[in-house]
Amino acid sequence: MEKLSPFMDIASLEIESLRRIKRPKRFSEESETETTPSSNAVFGFPNLPEEPNRDLDQSVLCRIRVRLPDGRRIQRSFLKSESVQLLWSFCYSQIDESERKRFKLIQAFPGEYKNLYFGSNTTFEESGLANSLVSVTWV
Repeated sequence: MEKLSPFMDIASLEIESLRRIKRPKRFSEESETETTPSSNAVFGFPNLPEEPNRDLDQSVLCRIRVRLPDGRRIQRSFLKSESVQLLWSFCYSQIDESERKRFKLIQAFPGEYKNLYFGSNTTFEESGLANSLVSVTWV
């Protein structure tokens, strides 16, 4: 035991110094509630423009139907040339403020699922999302 005591003293000093190091906070639901959830900036989503007029030529429009976690189904038209990232802004705007947290989007195909990624810079036309159903699920 006497031979171990110097090592134990050093170990206790190291542990104490590690406790003093400030670590960055990880993303959590608590950090979300500290910020203002009414803004798309909380999650970095782009601002959602007004819905295109239905009188436009149907060849430039893309209609998306979304199933929200609470069971509601909503739909919206986008221009095919717009970024798919606007779909996240739309979904976020439809979720109640009290329930807002991180989510992901999944496109359902018969027999298979495809995860949609926010970082993708594709347009609705390039992504193949035209006239499809997308589900919002919590991460």
